[in-house]
Amino acid sequence: MKKHKTYRRYATAIAVASALGIPAAHVQSSGVQLGGLVGAGVNYLSDVGGSSSTYMSPAGVLRPNFFYLRGSEDLGGGVKSVFLLSTMFSVANGANLGGTGSMFSRESYVGLSNGWGTLTAGSHRDFMFDLAINGYAGSYFAGIVGSHQGPFAGFGVPYGTGGATDFDRVNGEALNNTVKFASANFSGLTFGAMYGFGGQAGRFGASSSNSFGVNYSNALLGVGAAYTLAKYPQINNGDGGIRNIGVGANVRPAPWRFALLATWSRNTATGGQIAAYDATVGYDITPALGTTLTYTFMDGNQVLLDKRAQSLAASLKYNFSPRTTVYVVVVAQRASGPGAKAQIGGTPGASGSGSQVITSLGLQTVF
Repeated sequence: MKKHKTYRRYATAIAVASALGIPAAHVQSSGVQLGGLVGAGVNYLSDVGGSSSTYMSPAGVLRPNFFYLRGSEDLGGGVKSVFLLSTMFSVANGANLGGTGSMFSRESYVGLSNGWGTLTAGSHRDFMFDLAINGYAGSYFAGIVGSHQGPFAGFGVPYGTGGATDFDRVNGEALNNTVKFASANFSGLTFGAMYGFGGQAGRFGASSSNSFGVNYSNALLGVGAAYTLAKYPQINNGDGGIRNIGVGANVRPAPWRFALLATWSRNTATGGQIAAYDATVGYDITPALGTTLTYTFMDGNQVLLDKRAQSLAASLKYNFSPRTTVYVVVVAQRASGPGAKAQIGGTPGASGSGSQVITSLGLQTVF
């Protein structure tokens, strides 16, 4: 029984870890590794712009489709050089996703590693994403349709579509021109910091970014916190941006899992702010079959017309093997406030009303 549970956790962990460049247990001290994840899902969306829609997810649902090339070289004295090149793609047509003209749209970096940690330069996910991969966020269990969006188009996120795509960055957004330090694991404690250069001549702090994170995890529980401020040219000419703060925790008394997440996101130029809260319960029905249920509450402030949204996400996953999983995810969202229109994360558009429901059936395999 323990063997099957290890399979499921390993398959999920290696897929996410590979995207981040986190060393897996089987990676040699020197060498190059190619891997990734391929998945496809069919979705039924109850309402997008007033009509229902059935479509295929180009980037996957439970986890994104991606491949990576990762390498390291032992330089002696406990020091290694490391690199990661990773991109997302559409399984429907093979197109690259995540950045116009970007060959490696997910992450790309190079650096050095020793017993204290890893220092890299390039394009990275910030530490808000760690709140997902450490198993605190609803999107860890329900995938992209469990990420945060809702009726907050006026929030002004400059990436994605709709002005509020992954507004707290927990689902993973890359920041370019960054230097990142991620510590080694010290008896369950990890921490890190990241700084991004804005690149505007004569304006050192404009369009810059910074992020910090800390996490503690053992066999039974985990707790973590993260902070990110990312400035963008589209927000007050690079002097404004999106500030995110998040805290999360989970406990895992087998066969149960309980997780909590709270994030606060603010547009520093407009004062628009969204608080989001996830509460998840999961249960392993059998060693290969597991289910989760996540309740999410999102609350916009007066700048966002006090709009709110509540979501319920249910997932059922079956592991055929250590690498291959079939899943069903159902998410329902209800939005309220002046003119509020529901929008579930990762969907093509907002509902024509305050309600939206999506049902996703998919298959994914890790390679």
